[in-house]
Amino acid sequence: MDSCIEALRQYFDARSRVWLTRDAGSFAALKGAAANEPWVKRSVHLAERKHRAYQAQGKQLLRVHTQIEVRELVQGKEPNLVHARAIERLCWTYEDKQNVVEVECRTIEHRQLWQQLGHTWRLVQAEETTDGRSFDSVKETRGNYVLPRLPQDRNRRQDVYDRVRATRYADVWWDSTNPQYPRLEDDCTNFISQCLHAGGIPMWGQPDVSKGWWMDTNDPRTGRWSYSWTTSNALFGVVTSVLGGQVVAKASELKMGDLIFYDWSGSGTYHHTTIVTEFDAAGEPLVNAHTDDSFHRPYLYYDSRAYTPNTRYAFVHLPDQIAILDKG
Repeated sequence: MDSCIEALRQYFDARSRVWLTRDAGSFAALKGAAANEPWVKRSVHLAERKHRAYQAQGKQLLRVHTQIEVRELVQGKEPNLVHARAIERLCWTYEDKQNVVEVECRTIEHRQLWQQLGHTWRLVQAEETTDGRSFDSVKETRGNYVLPRLPQDRNRRQDVYDRVRATRYADVWWDSTNPQYPRLEDDCTNFISQCLHAGGIPMWGQPDVSKGWWMDTNDPRTGRWSYSWTTSNALFGVVTSVLGGQVVAKASELKMGDLIFYDWSGSGTYHHTTIVTEFDAAGEPLVNAHTDDSFHRPYLYYDSRAYTPNTRYAFVHLPDQIAILDKG
């Protein structure tokens, strides 16, 4: 196993260099790593896309720091095969147009199959969560959804939306999962709903999954939640039609704790949700998100696998006072 761990170390060292060089030759020291290997081409492609994303925003990548945690190293049915699982925490340091240095972080989970050929270990299969899905997660089931509306009566009360608590939650849990909640295959909106709830917005509507906004936290394994808690397009309806969120024209008009919704295809349906947790020197939002776990990521998502030229954004500013039905 020791030699396999050394091969893993060499792989991640080379991968770290590729972010800067965008050159498959960075893997040259790793034996059996031909330039046409799918995982080599994917690493180069990701690096090139990252550079293009920064360049489009007037940013320049300066350095890359990686931290690797090997979670699993298990011998396969055949003695020369080893299954590996590792968590890679990436932080890119970049300089923006105002010569201000910023840091963006992401976590990527890797699942790999290594094969021993004599004294050499060769990476024969590699999956990672940058392909746009989470491992070890609950698959969400969806059905008919009815936009929840709260009664306009004297039982409504004013709840304060605490932006500090919402963004603090986003910064604490951006690269992990709060054990009070399940981790979903598409976890972005589940995570944002948690942030809003941490900011003081109460749940309502349980147990009707097609109405309200709620998650059963008594036992996350039961998999009970409303569609609006976990579905981006449904959450957009809740925050704009129920909670008083206003769609603003520019991203720079948002505040910390506000939300950005993403329509990748330009079809009018939102597929992804992020929360604003910081701003760069130009006043543009930096966001946290799940599925591809992200910390202070430039909101444009130019380097995302899902991004297309048809991508449209909805910038939603939440009020500081939110009227919620008083259940008491």
